[in-house]
Amino acid sequence: MYKKLLIWNREFDLRVVFDSYDEEVLPIQEQALEAFLKAENTIQESKKQLEKYILNDEYAEIEGNSIDNIFKYVIPTDIYILRTPETRTVALLCDYRFDEEHGIAIVFENEQFKEIGEQDIVL
Repeated sequence: MYKKLLIWNREFDLRVVFDSYDEEVLPIQEQALEAFLKAENTIQESKKQLEKYILNDEYAEIEGNSIDNIFKYVIPTDIYILRTPETRTVALLCDYRFDEEHGIAIVFENEQFKEIGEQDIVL
């Protein structure tokens, strides 16, 4: 399944992946997806946190101390819905220019920014 989503003023057609352990998708996971798709402001605001993460990454090779085009470094690829019993937890998985092996996960809990790290934090 794919969903269109506006991320940092650019539209993406992202693959939706449910963490389901080959079991039935939980109702809270479906709710998490629907709520996340409507959380435009939260997604937009996560860009500031992402820029801060990249600027603090010791392996990032960025000229200057600001990012003029986030898409030079990060491309969203998937919406990953975690299997959590009590919270709506969604990660925006992205390819990351400075860590192609691990990428970046931007994690949201109950439609609020939670954390950024390598995709391993959610996978």
